[in-house]
Amino acid sequence: MPAAIVTVMYPKTETSTFDMGYYMKTHMPLVQEKWGPHGLTNWSVVDLDGKDGWSVQALLYWDSIESFGKALESAAEEVFADVPNFSSEKPLLVKGTEVPRHST
Repeated sequence: MPAAIVTVMYPKTETSTFDMGYYMKTHMPLVQEKWGPHGLTNWSVVDLDGKDGWSVQALLYWDSIESFGKALESAAEEVFADVPNFSSEKPLLVKGTEVPRHST
């Protein structure tokens, strides 16, 4: 099965708030704790400039798209319930499978 990447994007508006300290120290370790056993293999966070309407992007790397689906079924409630502790906005989630590289 190909690996999967889930992109989580937090909107930036004139009134939105985002606590990066909490996100990195509390939320992302929670994500790893709850979803790691379900196939989350790695993650990274990008601090965006907000000019295009987005403040933060998280890239969640999974062993498969099916693993992400299983994590949502069994371990998502606590992860999503934590969002209001660091963001005033609901995130956008985009998921897909990685396309293998081919040498030419």
